[in-house]
Amino acid sequence: MTQWTHKAERGSAWLIRLIAWLARVVGRPLCRGLLYPIVLYFVLTDATARRASAEFLQRARGRPTRLRDVFAHLYSFAATLLDRVYMAAGDFHRFDVSIVGLPLLDEALQAGRGCVLLGSHLGSFDLLSLAHRALDGRPVAVMMRVDPRSQVRRIAGIDDGSLNIIPLGRPDSFLRAHDALSQGSVVALLADRVDGAARRPVQFFGHATAMPTAPHVLAARSEAPVLMCFGLYEGGRRYRIEFIEFGPAAAPTSRGPALQPVVDRYAALLEAQARSRPLNWFNFYPYWSSSDDGQH
Repeated sequence: MTQWTHKAERGSAWLIRLIAWLARVVGRPLCRGLLYPIVLYFVLTDATARRASAEFLQRARGRPTRLRDVFAHLYSFAATLLDRVYMAAGDFHRFDVSIVGLPLLDEALQAGRGCVLLGSHLGSFDLLSLAHRALDGRPVAVMMRVDPRSQVRRIAGIDDGSLNIIPLGRPDSFLRAHDALSQGSVVALLADRVDGAARRPVQFFGHATAMPTAPHVLAARSEAPVLMCFGLYEGGRRYRIEFIEFGPAAAPTSRGPALQPVVDRYAALLEAQARSRPLNWFNFYPYWSSSDDGQH
């Protein structure tokens, strides 16, 4: 099983450190130009990221991937890292952010059971955390892995202390999430990566991988409405925050194979979005190496 957390930390820390420094010293327009040699170096020296990008783009686009395609993919990622520095500082005036589907969220919250918001690594999930204008006045808790050794978010200037975070991997993590939902809060979490947790096999772009079941168990047990959300980079200074319908959660008592339909539905919806916006796919590790062993 690929340890994507280790790969992300090793592969991104130096890049984010350099970009964060440049962003604060030389400004966004010049820094975007400086990203070209930085990304080229990253493309040439990080074989894992290069191969993962080429594999994904070939499956998403249905044609062989050229080196310039990989460069464009990694440049899109680097551009969002640069913009995270400004977003972390509250400089949203620099960006043109459109918000689509927000009424879906308000409608979901009217039921009084909160809302499970399923995110992914398609685009920037941090955009949803930082763009307070999108969720202004709506109670939000973010379930995420908190690793005190991690440098990436700290280097980027993201202050997790300003967020209502429910750390993953603790005995009370899902109890706290369930409590937040029962109080009418939005609980946002990622549902596209596994890290030793329960998972189910899925077909994603016609190939086998695995996706976690825990987010769907939370939705099932809480009986909260479920939406998917994406923070998408559209080039230049344009971003799009989009909420889309997910459909009903699994039955409250569902476990194991009974969760397969909702995991499959999540994979299908994510694939449709990723196919239309492939340069926003920010999983730069061998995604299809995940196996379905250990599913339960």
